[in-house]
Amino acid sequence: MKIAMFSDTYLPQVNGVATSISLFRQELEKMGHEVYVVAPVAPPGDDKVLVVPGVTFAFEKQHRIALPNLLEIVEFLEYHEVDLIHSHDPFSLGFRAIRAAKVLGLPHVHTYHTLLVKYRHYIPPPLTPTEAAVKAFSKWFCNNCHVIIAPTEAIRGELLSYGVSVPIHVVPTGIDVESFKKPARDVRKKYGIPPNRKILLFVGRLAKEKNVLFILEVFREVLKELDVHLLVVGDGPLRDELERKIERFKLGDRVTLTGYLKREEVIDHYICSDLFIFASVTETQGLVVLESLAAGTPVVAVAKAGVADVLVDGQGSTLLDEPDLKRFVKTVKDLLRSPRRYEEQKERAKVYVEKHWSMRAVTGRLLEVYEKALERVPKQENPPMLSRLRQFAESFLKVFGGEGNDA
Repeated sequence: MKIAMFSDTYLPQVNGVATSISLFRQELEKMGHEVYVVAPVAPPGDDKVLVVPGVTFAFEKQHRIALPNLLEIVEFLEYHEVDLIHSHDPFSLGFRAIRAAKVLGLPHVHTYHTLLVKYRHYIPPPLTPTEAAVKAFSKWFCNNCHVIIAPTEAIRGELLSYGVSVPIHVVPTGIDVESFKKPARDVRKKYGIPPNRKILLFVGRLAKEKNVLFILEVFREVLKELDVHLLVVGDGPLRDELERKIERFKLGDRVTLTGYLKREEVIDHYICSDLFIFASVTETQGLVVLESLAAGTPVVAVAKAGVADVLVDGQGSTLLDEPDLKRFVKTVKDLLRSPRRYEEQKERAKVYVEKHWSMRAVTGRLLEVYEKALERVPKQENPPMLSRLRQFAESFLKVFGGEGNDA
């Protein structure tokens, strides 16, 4: 099967959507399928990515909004004889995915990665959309696709409540567990962290919904009693505020903001850390917590939204009902002070992920959804619209350009 992924974000950017696309692409290609990507960014030298023009998102400089040319996209899809379109954003490239699918008569699968109602604050007043408007938009977009994928049952239920009427299937993003079994480069040496100092890790966008300022407060409290260092992997709109707080609290030698890192480097950080701490309450799936478990690094997290759907308390993770500072701090300190319990959680973490979240297992589920989408849109016997237009143009030129006047 030949699949085209459409997304406003892709590697080398570090976020859940980019990681999800990359992991599924790798696994699909291992299974013999061909995967192409349409995005405004791409890793150097990747000839299976159509890089479309884009501009920096005014309200969040780390992201680009694609300004794609539909004709260029359709030609790309036709040239590679794509069988199915899979979009991952309901914005500029999402719109192009809808149009391209209609022009070419292709099935269109969309993954609803993000609970958009939780992200309205990125558009400042007076432009901020109402919650009702966001739900109505989500309903409209999804109902213009053939099949929807939700990362969790909770997201599926949310979309059903909006009035989405096309089939919705739950397919989470899995974990490439093999990539976490390779020897890691020494993160401690890179940042000058002493061997006996415990490393606390956060991976994600530095943004309000990730509760990253709360994570810094947790670290400050833990530091009062334990010898710890905080690694913050990622970037985002709160970076400047984080840097100011780190300077104000004189934490410069105890907190490292790494910015965006390559995928292999992020994995090194998971493996070399002692504990992953996460307090986001708006995750659609919570891929980073599963990645930490795959590395054998226990997790302390808030059991909200997607995190609650993927983690089981005691299976490599310790879960709290709410982001309560005192309880979170106590949980972190208790775990780091209990070597036996800590080692048990490390072992359970790897077993849990390998059993329930391997990429091969979830990619099999994705292929089942693709087959259902193909059944909903029978393959056209006639050439796609662009080919028909091209054939018409060639015939027109032959008739009126003199090529047909030999008789």
